[in-house]
Amino acid sequence: MTELRDFLDPGSVAQLERLQVVARKIVEGFLRGLHRSAARGSSIEYAEHRPYVPGDDLKHLDWRSYARTDRFYLKQFEDETNLRATLVLDASASMGFSSEGITKLRYASCLAAAMAYLLLGQRDAIGLALAGEALRHHIPPRASAENLAGIYSAMEKARPEGRTDLAKVLTQLSERVEPKSLVILISDLLDDERNILSGISQLRHRGGEVIVLQVLDPAERELPFSSWMVLRDIEDPSTEVRLDARQMAELYRENFSGHQDAIRKGCSAAEVDYLCLETSAPFANSLGRFLHLRSRQR
Repeated sequence: MTELRDFLDPGSVAQLERLQVVARKIVEGFLRGLHRSAARGSSIEYAEHRPYVPGDDLKHLDWRSYARTDRFYLKQFEDETNLRATLVLDASASMGFSSEGITKLRYASCLAAAMAYLLLGQRDAIGLALAGEALRHHIPPRASAENLAGIYSAMEKARPEGRTDLAKVLTQLSERVEPKSLVILISDLLDDERNILSGISQLRHRGGEVIVLQVLDPAERELPFSSWMVLRDIEDPSTEVRLDARQMAELYRENFSGHQDAIRKGCSAAEVDYLCLETSAPFANSLGRFLHLRSRQR
């Protein structure tokens, strides 16, 4: 029998079709794993907290406590607060790449679905923006099951196609989201770093909080080839280059690392949380790291 922990593995998740099922399995497995871990642990730090038990209302989770202890506790005397959050999902052609069993778009969609499921569970309003060369589709944030179903449907229909222009997308989105909203950008960030940071700055100027999640295939950190090859631009198939991978590997790694460093430093300067995720990483790790950043927004 398949156990819930198996659904935290990208290979297993890739076999599921409906994002509604994916989200529920990922979150249930993740929270159940946290509960098992907490059951073996130490005493409760504060009298007004108690350990999370499956079935508890997620709106009472204490995110600050999670950030300190890596365990979930519930605040028993906390007034309800709501957040308006928008998931920005990159659906450009480069997100269709995969060197293993799951594409970057599928991984990002599954992770976004789990985040939406979790955030709605604590009564936050969730919206979606599909990104490419422009803002393709926008669902305003609402705290309702109907809106969540619409988000899942839009992500299920999304196909990796076209170029990436995150500056344009984020600028368009900044005109639609309310001030002081949370925007979660999920993308491979394979665009000019200046354009990416310019778009992020538009959101920050409106007083919004931003989290940037870069999703990469493991092969993109390296150049895992050892012979002459022809590389073709996935977003512009007419553009190709022939090279000796053995000679170019070190230069490729340096350039890729420089691109990431520029984004990381730019995000830090703009007071934007950034982290990089790989499609080979279990969803438990990815969701846990997201929740750590999420706790800093509360």
